[in-house]
Amino acid sequence: MNRFSMRTSTRVKRQRGIGLVEIMIAVTLGIIVTGAVVQIYLSTKRQNDMQGGLTGRQEVARYATQLIQKDLRMAGFRGCLRDLGTVVNSLNNPADFLNNYARHVEGFEDVVSADLPGEITAGGNAVVADTDVLVIRTVDDPNLQLTGNMVASSSDPVTVIDLDPTAPGTPAAGNIMLVTDCGGSAVFEVTGFDEGTGTITHDAGVGTPGNSSKNLGRRYTAGAQLFTLRTTTYFIRNNADGVPGLWRRIGNGAPQELAEGVENMQVLYGEDTIGADQVPDVYRTADTVANWNNVVSVQVALLVSSVRNNVADADPRTFVLLNEAEVGPFADGRLRRVVSFTVAMRNRLS
Repeated sequence: MNRFSMRTSTRVKRQRGIGLVEIMIAVTLGIIVTGAVVQIYLSTKRQNDMQGGLTGRQEVARYATQLIQKDLRMAGFRGCLRDLGTVVNSLNNPADFLNNYARHVEGFEDVVSADLPGEITAGGNAVVADTDVLVIRTVDDPNLQLTGNMVASSSDPVTVIDLDPTAPGTPAAGNIMLVTDCGGSAVFEVTGFDEGTGTITHDAGVGTPGNSSKNLGRRYTAGAQLFTLRTTTYFIRNNADGVPGLWRRIGNGAPQELAEGVENMQVLYGEDTIGADQVPDVYRTADTVANWNNVVSVQVALLVSSVRNNVADADPRTFVLLNEAEVGPFADGRLRRVVSFTVAMRNRLS
């Protein structure tokens, strides 16, 4: 055997495959690397879920707050008229829930649905127990103006012209409207509108609730403003998935879900009880308000949560909404916060 053959033989004998030790090491390293990747993924996903929950919760809080604040600021709007006592309500049953436009705001404390007005609960509208209900009566934009004087008396039709029949705010039979100037205001139901002449009629004995009289209390002249009125009710209700949220009902229309994830709403009403200076002297729950026309500010607190469960660890905190007993802690893994704000009823301020 020559020297070359001996070297080749030696090389062949020294070549070996992967042994069991190497395989075990490789598997172990693979498991470690895979575990690390999975852990990073899960950690990143949890952080993204938490961030999404925080962002969603903040957006819900912002949107709900803006809606309620806007309506509260416009509650009891009467144009340049300040004195709510000078409102003439020509509707039948003017003290009924939907017709009581002399009461700019009212509420119901720690409700049980059976104790609420039927206009709120109609159609099986079930309000979450032990939450508050806030009712705001205000006007819709845009406003219209009388273009001519009521001819002879306070029972004459009122006239507006240059209206687009398809534009928002255009009068239609059945609308509840407010006519107002600096001397007075009146609430009536529109019984007819002539697009050609711009004449709005408000006869008695027609429609629902209908007018008890066509007399508006005074003769309004050109420049007086006309607005469509609405009663808006804010409340907490569960949706079809069982998730609570902020809902509203305009008049006796269908309930509308506004913001998912609002679990509770509590409201306090600031009454001006001393000196008629439009400054709240005491904040009261709805069931202890002495005179709704003396309410000059409203405090609202909302408990807002993320919609998804298990986006965070169990929360050991408790939450207090205004004067209510604390709630919590919660173990469902949802992110929660309390949003509270106070709104001055600017149409009650001098």
